[in-house]
Amino acid sequence: MRRSFLPTTLLAALLCLGHPFSGDAHAREHEQVSLYARTLLEQINNYRIYNGLPPLRFDARLNHLARSHSFAMFRQKRMSHSGFDERFRRSGSRMCVENVGWNYSTPLKQFDSWRHSRGHDENMLKQGIHYAGIAEIGKYVTFFACR
Repeated sequence: MRRSFLPTTLLAALLCLGHPFSGDAHAREHEQVSLYARTLLEQINNYRIYNGLPPLRFDARLNHLARSHSFAMFRQKRMSHSGFDERFRRSGSRMCVENVGWNYSTPLKQFDSWRHSRGHDENMLKQGIHYAGIAEIGKYVTFFACR
């Protein structure tokens, strides 16, 4: 059963307890990911943990796919899921989900928007996904997560 999300004070406490990166490989990946993306993944992971799900880890391939899609949306000046099937194929995974966003000034505002949208919320809480890529280009954001 899914629970409602954490009060802000409990969220702040959880942010201090954990970090989505550990080990040398994750430290290197951490350096290549923007602060916006790291913060958004922390929000998503805290939400997943609160709902009894394992946290996601950044993956270089998925970050590249998310960055490419955010750049395409930026270039086209429109938010879309165009090319999802190709991103899914290129991921090499058997299951992927995707959220896109536009015009949210902070990762928390983007997260809250997705949390209050049924389909986006289901994607963030999808069982069986383990890895994620997140990219923000201009005001366009892509969250692409796979098994």
